[in-house]
Amino acid sequence: MVLEQFLSRSDELHQSILGLIGDSEIYPGERFLTSFGMCSLSLEHALSIRTLMAIGLQTSAASLLRLQFESLTRGMWLLYGASDAVVEKLTAPLTPDSEQAAKNLPSVDEMIKQMAAKAHPDAIRMLNEFKEISWKALNSFVHCGIHPLHRHVGGFPEQLAMQAVQNSNGLLTMAGMTMAILTGDENCTKPMSKIQHQFKDCLPILIT
Repeated sequence: MVLEQFLSRSDELHQSILGLIGDSEIYPGERFLTSFGMCSLSLEHALSIRTLMAIGLQTSAASLLRLQFESLTRGMWLLYGASDAVVEKLTAPLTPDSEQAAKNLPSVDEMIKQMAAKAHPDAIRMLNEFKEISWKALNSFVHCGIHPLHRHVGGFPEQLAMQAVQNSNGLLTMAGMTMAILTGDENCTKPMSKIQHQFKDCLPILIT
């Protein structure tokens, strides 16, 4: 499968997730709405990655993978690990004071630890494995280190681009599953639990 076909298949995955979520209502409460919003932001990053890949801006696309991962992790943490006080900080109207108050949020490692007792063990495992494998390279991309320089100047191999999209698809699927949980609707959660098998040709092995 070439990159163009892989992107097309990934678009189908994205549309399937959106179709399952549809107009389902979310559990009431700021925690659930904020978690859903963070997961939705993660979906936006996934779409942006594929859009940039499609027009040949692979280095910029790869940089967004970290943002997609962090927004997913924060969305899950808001559901499973964040305190009520933290939820209040993130849902406050955007002002200089609320911006300052929201700066002292936990690191990715701390968020994963805090939600480990409540989130599904497989979800925690996948977050940890993604971070362990990708974090150093993603830091380099975000902070304009050696990785983006070499990929921009020397070219971005198609296989590496497909791998980045594949990883993005894994995060996309996890975000979709979390959003489905937030609906509490079996018409959404049951088919969403099977979606990774339907699209295993464009997902990482660890999520299939």
